[in-house]
Amino acid sequence: MNPEQLPKELTNLVNWSVTELGKVIKSELGEEGFDRIESLRQYVKTEDGGKLPGLLKIKNDLSHLPRQDQYAVAHAFALMLELINSCESAYRTHRLRQETKVVSEEGHSYGHIVHVLTAHPTESRNPDIIYYFKKIQKLLERHLESEQDKDTEELFALLKITWRIPMSKQRKPSVMDEAEYIYSLALHEDVMRVFIEQSSQKLPFYIRSWVGGDKDGHPGVNEKTLLGSLQMARQFLLQWIQDKFSFFMKDLEPLEHTFGKHQSEMEQLLGLAANMRKLLSQLKRIKPGDSKKTKLLQKTLDQLLEDYRRFLGVESSVLFEIKLLLKVFPGLVVPLELREEASLVHEALKVSSRKSAISRMLQLLGKIASENDPRFYVRGFVMSQTESAKDLIAGVQLVEKYLGKARLPVIPLFESAHSLSSCVNIVEEFLKNSTRRKHIENLWSKKFEVMLGYSDSAKENGSFPSRFLIYSAIRELEKVIKAHGLEPVFFHGSGGSVERGGGSIQEQTEWWPHSALNTVKVTVQGEMIYRNYSSSEILRSQLDRLESARDQSQKREDRFESPRARKDLLTLSQFVQHSYQELLKEPAFLQLIETATPYIFLKDLKLGSRPAKRQGSVDIKHLRAIPWVLCWTQTRILFPSWWGVGSFWKNLNEEGKVHFIRAFVESSLFRSYIKLLGFTLEKVELEIFAMYLHSSELPKEVAEQMVQRFTEEYEQCRLAVREITGEESLLWYRPWLETSIALRSPLIHPLNILQLIALKEKDVTLLRETVTGVASGMLTTG
Repeated sequence: MNPEQLPKELTNLVNWSVTELGKVIKSELGEEGFDRIESLRQYVKTEDGGKLPGLLKIKNDLSHLPRQDQYAVAHAFALMLELINSCESAYRTHRLRQETKVVSEEGHSYGHIVHVLTAHPTESRNPDIIYYFKKIQKLLERHLESEQDKDTEELFALLKITWRIPMSKQRKPSVMDEAEYIYSLALHEDVMRVFIEQSSQKLPFYIRSWVGGDKDGHPGVNEKTLLGSLQMARQFLLQWIQDKFSFFMKDLEPLEHTFGKHQSEMEQLLGLAANMRKLLSQLKRIKPGDSKKTKLLQKTLDQLLEDYRRFLGVESSVLFEIKLLLKVFPGLVVPLELREEASLVHEALKVSSRKSAISRMLQLLGKIASENDPRFYVRGFVMSQTESAKDLIAGVQLVEKYLGKARLPVIPLFESAHSLSSCVNIVEEFLKNSTRRKHIENLWSKKFEVMLGYSDSAKENGSFPSRFLIYSAIRELEKVIKAHGLEPVFFHGSGGSVERGGGSIQEQTEWWPHSALNTVKVTVQGEMIYRNYSSSEILRSQLDRLESARDQSQKREDRFESPRARKDLLTLSQFVQHSYQELLKEPAFLQLIETATPYIFLKDLKLGSRPAKRQGSVDIKHLRAIPWVLCWTQTRILFPSWWGVGSFWKNLNEEGKVHFIRAFVESSLFRSYIKLLGFTLEKVELEIFAMYLHSSELPKEVAEQMVQRFTEEYEQCRLAVREITGEESLLWYRPWLETSIALRSPLIHPLNILQLIALKEKDVTLLRETVTGVASGMLTTG
């Protein structure tokens, strides 16, 4: 670890802000309380403080503290980690403001960039704490731009407030709570400017939402949440337009006194403006036939723009901005994506809408959209657990039943190993029908969309097998869809964590074919929404990187790796899949999940509106993918990303290893995975995982055996990355990240220790705070 690799401005910012947090802690807890936390902070950074005996010693000491003191320690470290996150975001924003954007001169005509915002994995932090940390981040950004004497006093005051607010949620959020949180970020004034800029530069960027429309496995989603989510987005968008239009009207006021030959033109312009203001007020509530009003609004705005230009000889910049925004949100809402399980769609065809929530949702959509395009309100109908062409046909039939025609695209979601292996045949069977192809050409803009599920496929098979299955599926689906004269659109259902398909934009996209980079559609989930949307500079940076990835894709050939490399990667995928699935079947492993992770307390964490697990007993099948990743993130082992790779490498002969070293150079898929593997391994803390096992009710010999197995696999995996890359560091491509992880990681240890105490004592309040704190430290909930 070399602290010199981190920018001086960033380290100074962290030191200043953490010092102020220390002063707050001292003012709240006194010298004794402060000294306890500071001594602990210093000790966990030592070699002994990171080893199992040292960790168990800390656990013993903290277990004797009164509950309120345990909570204070957890709160202090959780705030510290969140403050470091704010410093890093502020520094990144500051640096981006200083950079000069290089505009692409490639001249390519790309399709849309679409972010589908979801509440799962949920944002683990309390909305109140988010509010104040956003204020803190703005202060830190300002401090980097120009230090002021009052900054220290202001930071102290804000941190004092955060000390008195729990980091964790204290009640289970409703679907509408989640919608309000997402729209407050994604429809903020600064972000609205990004939509307008992208639209004016003909680089279209759109957002969609699953909140209120994702029925799959969510008993709280129905036609009421669908309308509520649309209504909430309408409120934000309409307020923005009304504020802008008020400025326009104010500018027109002096012209009311126009006389002479221009008087009648001015009266006409003012009359049209009054009509538009009236129309805006009528759009406050979404009612049946809403699309007729939004269509009339567009028409009135176009006429107003034309009359203004004719009257004054120039274009109104305010009206033009409103026009650009309505181009992004033509229904004056954030369009939703509906989702339901395929088997329930079949069932919905057999019963009345009274007995089927998804039917009532489609019925409501039909009333709102009337004869106009329903895609202004809902962009697609995702069929989860699609296993046959019959599932897609059922989806089309249900849409036809309530919308008259198949006016809403039906999107298969392939997420299991079986469906990903069968998806080409499923799509081929669906598309071979000429009538259906005509519908797609006429009603779905000649595009056929497929959603690829990273989370469930990784939970079922492990990270690399999941990526290999999706990689193989994309390549073959592209051929089939194009062969039928349609444009493929791939909707990537990936999360922020590596275990759920996450990673940097380069690592996520470098193995995609050209067609997958034409229209880029990805989910942005939970805390990733805050990270991407809390700063317009960071959001612009993400979009710029996607443009860069597209340009790079155009420069390189869209080629496959050699048959030999593909065969080797298939062998690796099959070995890892088998090794991973065999581990999951072991009774001792199921016992480990239940006794050595926060699994049994998931329902008490109040993280999101959706149930953490499906109905059923304690088994892997019934646990959702996101809480599954949460368990391994909290225990710091992250094993779904790396289990089996070490054993595979150990069993290879020298010739076999040479083939994989070549594959690293040749295969973009393998190269991106190895980079993410190195990042994950660097974040793993085996001693922390061992502490969870030894503190659980697992028999001692089982705990020791598990620790030994995980240690051996982990060490072999580290060796594999080093030998494949030829680099000593696992993060050779981002050395600063290695330093950042090394500095941050020990500060999470006290939260893990307190979490174990909370699990033993069934102290739910302490447990929630530690889960949120660990999530802040690991930069992901699940």
